[in-house]
Amino acid sequence: MKLNKHLSTLVFCALLAAMTMIFKRFAVVNLDWFRLSLENTPILLSGILFGPVAGFVTGAVGDILGCFYCGFGINPVITLGMALVGGLSGLLFRFTPKLPLLPRLICAVYVGHIVGNMIVKTIGIYWWYGTPLPTLALRIPTYLIIGAAEIAIFCVLLKSRAFVRQLHKVGAKI
Repeated sequence: MKLNKHLSTLVFCALLAAMTMIFKRFAVVNLDWFRLSLENTPILLSGILFGPVAGFVTGAVGDILGCFYCGFGINPVITLGMALVGGLSGLLFRFTPKLPLLPRLICAVYVGHIVGNMIVKTIGIYWWYGTPLPTLALRIPTYLIIGAAEIAIFCVLLKSRAFVRQLHKVGAKI
C-alpha cells in the first residue's frame, strides 16, 4: 500500500513537472528577459501538496524539461531558482500548520517567488544574459500579480472537497 502512495506521488509530481514545461512554452508574454506565465503554479502546487523535497525536484525537472522543449540553454542559476520556488513553498506551507489556509498559502507562494524568482532567477538572468537591472525590476510587480492569481487558484482548488479527496489518494498532506 505504501509503495502505491509513493508511486502515485511520483507520477503526480511528474505530471506537475510536465505542466510546468507546457506552461513555460505557452506563456502569455515571452521575451528574452521577461516571461508572463503560470509556469511556477505546478511547482508551487507540488511543494504545497507533497512537501519541500518534491517541490524542489519538480521545479528543477520542470525547468530542465522546459529548456529542452523550448530550445533554451540550461542556466543552472535559473534552474536553482525554479527549484527553490517549489522547495521553499513546501517548507513554509509544512511548517506553518497552525495558521489558517489563506495565510499559509500567501506565505508559501510569496516567499517562494521572492527568493526563487525575484532574487535567484533575476541574478541568473542578469549574469547569463546581461539584462540591465532596471529592466529586471519589472519582475517584482509581475510576480506579485502572478502570486495573487496563484493564491486564488489554490484557494479554489483546496476548498474543493472532490479535489482534496483525490489528493489524499495520491499521498498529499493538506
